[in-house]
Amino acid sequence: MQTMGRGEIGLRLNQLTGTTTEVRDGAVLIIPGLHEMRRYSLRDQVYRPSGNASASGSAPFQSVEGLSIGVDISVRYALDASQISAMARDLPEDIGREIVEPVVQGVLYKTLARYTVREIFSGKRQEIAQLIEAELKPRLAKDGIKLEAVTLGKVDLPHDYKAGME
Repeated sequence: MQTMGRGEIGLRLNQLTGTTTEVRDGAVLIIPGLHEMRRYSLRDQVYRPSGNASASGSAPFQSVEGLSIGVDISVRYALDASQISAMARDLPEDIGREIVEPVVQGVLYKTLARYTVREIFSGKRQEIAQLIEAELKPRLAKDGIKLEAVTLGKVDLPHDYKAGME
């Protein structure tokens, strides 16, 4: 017996017949060797790339001028409960690491590379966030993930650029 908590959805996969049973709350019977149970959280989750927050970090973004910049970005998402049953066999165990992270990183690098450091730092932050959100929504939706929000936080400028501004 396994129990599903609030805010979770469980998918019991029958290895023999290939059928999937969706479990929201309560207990479910799992027969070892016959059933496989996958648990997914329906709560909002946040992906925050860590190596991109600093211009001298492990994976900084590049501006159109070729300068390394760090941008603190948060992507809030949730699984679409209406699509989970249909996609149960295709979804990996760690959706954040195996689906969300590569899609978000690809869009971020591509989008930020079209702007100058000045535009990213000041004038076009809202426009950049909207472009990222517009491109991410359909890409994540095809995997059963709802994009809630993209937030651009602190921008870490290259040392030489900071010195030039001062």
